[in-house]
Amino acid sequence: MSTNRQQMQIRHLGLLLALSVAAFGSSGCKSARPTAQIGAAQLSVAASQSLSWLPVNTETLLTARGPFPLSNSQMQQADYTDRKTQAQDLRQAFQGLTIGLFAFDNGGLGKRLEGKKILFAAEGSRAFRSPNGLGELPYEGCAIVFFADDLGDIQETFMKTVGKSALRIDDIESYKIAVFQEKSEQDVWTTFVVFPMKNIVIVATNRDYLGEVLARMRAPGTTRAFPEALAEWKYVDTQAEFWGMRHFDRGQSQMDPTSPFGGRKPANLPDEQAIGLVYQCDPSKNTKAALVYLSGDKNGIKGIEQNRFPKSSEVENTAALHIEYRDIGPGAILSSYDLSRFRPLTWFMFVFMAYVGHAVYV
Repeated sequence: MSTNRQQMQIRHLGLLLALSVAAFGSSGCKSARPTAQIGAAQLSVAASQSLSWLPVNTETLLTARGPFPLSNSQMQQADYTDRKTQAQDLRQAFQGLTIGLFAFDNGGLGKRLEGKKILFAAEGSRAFRSPNGLGELPYEGCAIVFFADDLGDIQETFMKTVGKSALRIDDIESYKIAVFQEKSEQDVWTTFVVFPMKNIVIVATNRDYLGEVLARMRAPGTTRAFPEALAEWKYVDTQAEFWGMRHFDRGQSQMDPTSPFGGRKPANLPDEQAIGLVYQCDPSKNTKAALVYLSGDKNGIKGIEQNRFPKSSEVENTAALHIEYRDIGPGAILSSYDLSRFRPLTWFMFVFMAYVGHAVYV
């Protein structure tokens, strides 16, 4: 794994690398009434474009609203004392999750783009699979990043000079693609880098997935990823700085260790009637995160959701999240998390990553 990618995971996991993913389990937390704004699904132009480009069977969507600079500070090891969380800590955590593919070396792409202002970023992903050993789950997907600047000069220089570090230069949908490989633990990750527009950079993990994105950029289909009819849209606040969703795909469940279908797995919350979840975090307003979970199990949904952060796992950090629950509709429950302390924040991100498909085996 590249140094940047390792540091990004350290940024997310902190002291939790000594924990086991198998800790996801049993009992629940107290019930109370949180405050959280939900249900403002008015898409920006960039968000709407991203959804029209992503393959329709994309399972997870992560977004980050700018402006913010692409910075190596997002990939540096932090002080993990239990200090008060700053807004920038939350921003780095959620930005890093969304644009994590830029933490691979990718022929020095991150260094070339360092300091460039990002207006919007989205990651689409699907087909999560167990790693061969430890580390992050491999998956099919891509990060689409909209920059404020015209990147024409950087693109030209990158494609001319990257030949020595690239596995090959490919051609997909008439776009020149730089292909790279890096080893992470026992897995080899292949990444694909393309500049499809003057201010957009895409980093993908799968050739077929990227090919579909590029084809849809040329001629968007009649259906989009995460169509408007999904129940999740009723509960997501797209005006938040960070928001996203996962619409569980039963067709991928057999191979996916984070899928709720098929009983207990290494990194899941079992629920045969699971529908999806949405999340939001707005550091400019407060240090809370909100998650809405949807299930056809209307009677058992609260018990299922309370198992997301059981009291028996990381007792002090779980207690410090001050988790609150509220039923907000048939088969929909809102959970609110207090991220005002840094260690509980790292614990939250570790668990949260698994439930959007990006679990890390440690």
